[in-house]
Amino acid sequence: MVEPDWRQLEQLIAEIQRDLAPGATVTHNVMLYGTESETERQIDVLVEQQIGQFHMRIVIDCKDYKKPVDVKGVEEFHGLVRDVGAHQGSMVCPNGFSVSAKKRAKRLNIALYSVVDTAKHKWQTRAVRIPAVCDFRSAAMGFGVGCQAPVPFMLKPDFLTRLEAFAEDGTSLGFPLQAGLDRWSKGLYPTEPGTYDEVPLFETLTVLADNGYGMRVPLEFTVSMAVKAERYFGLLPLEQVRGLRDEQTGHLITNGFSGAIDPAVVLNQWRRLAQDEPDPETTGIKFSGLIGHRAEDDPRAAPDYNAFWR
Repeated sequence: MVEPDWRQLEQLIAEIQRDLAPGATVTHNVMLYGTESETERQIDVLVEQQIGQFHMRIVIDCKDYKKPVDVKGVEEFHGLVRDVGAHQGSMVCPNGFSVSAKKRAKRLNIALYSVVDTAKHKWQTRAVRIPAVCDFRSAAMGFGVGCQAPVPFMLKPDFLTRLEAFAEDGTSLGFPLQAGLDRWSKGLYPTEPGTYDEVPLFETLTVLADNGYGMRVPLEFTVSMAVKAERYFGLLPLEQVRGLRDEQTGHLITNGFSGAIDPAVVLNQWRRLAQDEPDPETTGIKFSGLIGHRAEDDPRAAPDYNAFWR
């Protein structure tokens, strides 16, 4: 026997609520005794959780109406919330709520939501987009090397790509240019906008390298950087998301989603924010990405720019 749509909606909301509150007990289609009505009341979704010595109870009413819920629906549900002694009442309607219903619910402290779920079912949400800010960080880098050892030292012009560095135990640390680009791309250097002088290129300032005459000696490798930020604002498409939309604020409530960020789209289609301009108030999520470099086959190859997100 196929359950009616409104029962399926109850199940969906119960599943979403379990995702949002994994520590709570969530059941649907249950009966609670009403202290004022002195009768059993049907509850679409019941959320309960023990917080210390307090037992919290939240009741959720699911309405699969073709039209937005009106004031009468909100007031009737408020009576049920009081009757069963719930600490919070919430209504969910995929088709939303009337303006007057929203005003009344705000006065009665009733939360109002609609469904946001990209899975395939009657209430599937399509083309979900969230306002986002992408913060790109890039760095202009200069490299330095010094020798304090009392031995002859000759620095060749191609030292950035030819002078291999080693740890004290003989482990290769790579070449200065590639090592610097790799460590930047992995977020191992300062990333806040500003100027940074003589930062150790490797994990330690002093490493071993050839002095130009076939002798491996202690050398000091440093990198100086000018880090800058470029911020862009736009709509990020979400491929998969499950949650609730707050009908009063428009905020999306979810514990996870998946979506792909295309740096080319961000750079070419999103709005670039001025340096001192604050993030827009509608921003739902912010990404910070490093403009990285990869030249895995040849350390002298031209950089391939990629975004490494946080």
